[in-house]
Amino acid sequence: MPEWLFSFWPGRSAYKDGLPWLAFEAREWMDSFLNRDMTVFEWGSGGSTLFLAKRVETLISVEHNPEWHEKIGRLIEERGLSNCQCILKETRPGNDYFSSWPEYRGLSFKEYCQTIDSYPDESFDLVLVDGRARSFCVQHAIQKIRPKGFLLLDDSERLRYTGGIELLKNWARKDFRGPQPYVRNFYQTTVWQKPALPPLQNYKKPLESFLDR
Repeated sequence: MPEWLFSFWPGRSAYKDGLPWLAFEAREWMDSFLNRDMTVFEWGSGGSTLFLAKRVETLISVEHNPEWHEKIGRLIEERGLSNCQCILKETRPGNDYFSSWPEYRGLSFKEYCQTIDSYPDESFDLVLVDGRARSFCVQHAIQKIRPKGFLLLDDSERLRYTGGIELLKNWARKDFRGPQPYVRNFYQTTVWQKPALPPLQNYKKPLESFLDR
C-alpha cells in the first residue's frame, strides 16, 4: 500500500497531514459516510479533528492534555475551520473514570467523559472514541447518538475495552482491521450502528470493574 509507506517519510504525522490515525479502511468508511449536514462528537483531538471538521456541519472535540489542546486549536484556527469547538477537560484527583496507563494512576477522567452529557439525547450522527477512559466514554455516548447513527471505537482489539463493547452488543457491528499510517503494526477500528428502536436495557451499568485505557 503506497500511502502506508509514504506515511513513514520524515516529517509526516496525523495532525500535520490532517488525517485520522485509524486503520485505512475505517478512514475510507468515514470519508464515504460523512457529509455537511452531520453533527459529530469526538474524544481525543488530533488529525481526526482536522479531517472531521472539513467534512461535517458541526464538530465537538474533547481533549484532556492542555498542550495538545492548544496545538490542535491553533491548527483549527490556521485552517479556518470555524465549525469545530475544541473543549479542554483535564484530569482531577480520583479513582473513578480511571485509566489503566500508569502515568494517570490516581487521576479521574470523569469531567472529560461526561462532557457529552451537556448535549441533548440523540444529538450526534457519529461519536468517535479515540482518547482516554474509552469504555466510560462509550457508556456516556450511547444515549447521545441518533437512531441509525454510529459509534467508532479505535483499537477495539484491546481487552480492556470489553466493558464498553459489551454495552453495544445489540448494535450492528463492522470491524476494520489492518495497517494504520505512521506505525508498522496492524490495529482494529470498529464501527457500531445504533438500532432504529433501541432495546430496553440498562445503559447505566457501572464500568468500575473493567480495566480501561
